Amino acid sequence: MNNDIRYLHSFIAVAEYLNFTKAAEHLHLSQSALSKHIMELEEQLGVQLFIRNHSIVRLTRAGFTLFKEAKNLLDKIDEVLEATRQSQHDVSGKLKIGCPSSSHTFLPKIFRRFCTLYPHITLELRVLQTPMSNNQLYLEELDINFNSYIGHMGKLKSPFKQKEIRRSRLCFLLPIDHAYANKYSLDLHELKQERFILFDQPGFEFSNWFVSKCTEQGFTPNIAHICPEVDSIFLHVASGLGISFFVLDAEYCKMLQSQISVVAMRGDDAYGVAYAVWNTKNKNPAIPLFLNSIN
Repeated sequence: MNNDIRYLHSFIAVAEYLNFTKAAEHLHLSQSALSKHIMELEEQLGVQLFIRNHSIVRLTRAGFTLFKEAKNLLDKIDEVLEATRQSQHDVSGKLKIGCPSSSHTFLPKIFRRFCTLYPHITLELRVLQTPMSNNQLYLEELDINFNSYIGHMGKLKSPFKQKEIRRSRLCFLLPIDHAYANKYSLDLHELKQERFILFDQPGFEFSNWFVSKCTEQGFTPNIAHICPEVDSIFLHVASGLGISFFVLDAEYCKMLQSQISVVAMRGDDAYGVAYAVWNTKNKNPAIPLFLNSIN
């Protein structure tokens, strides 16, 4: 079982980075050890998970399917093990947490797990935009905040201590009758003739990132609409008014599969990252307990 868990962690790292060297560095493994993990996992499953040569690494259909489910499986295993270790703890207090509106698919699982481990610590949740929540961290009106960024933006965006808690591949959102709806991955330049529906809110800068990536690939995107709410993006795409992109999320995939096709975006920084952010001057003893619970 321990090997299976290690192999899944290795698989997820390679699927997120699509680069064996970077994934090995992230896991503190040698590249040969990481390659061995992937080969043994492929042998166990009897499928090829990656297509790789000297220039690219990309998921096969089987790899894409495993990637959508593997994180949930590992989260559940970690939850059971941590609950066992912490079952005798009796800690009380309050934790004030800020959340972006686009994180409702993965944060509830984290919160439920923490409440199981520490039933006497009260969670106070607030949905806030990033600039407002960072100011409240500074004033200690929040204990922890969750920020979401794209690609390499994250480390440049916060004056506070950060911990990466989730890394998800970016994906294109296409109408189900789109010519590319059945593809499992696409390069951005393949969609340069499309109308784009983009998500953006103050502090996120997703649209700025997207425009810069299009510019790198030699075209200016036709942005039909910018939406401040995630649900509005889904409505626009399902209605055939344009295409968009978002982070690959198993829960969203299940919700959208009857109306929207989800196709992975290629690129070495085509991923979304969620961070837990906190002010090191805040001495609330519940903060390290919460951070340790999401290891």
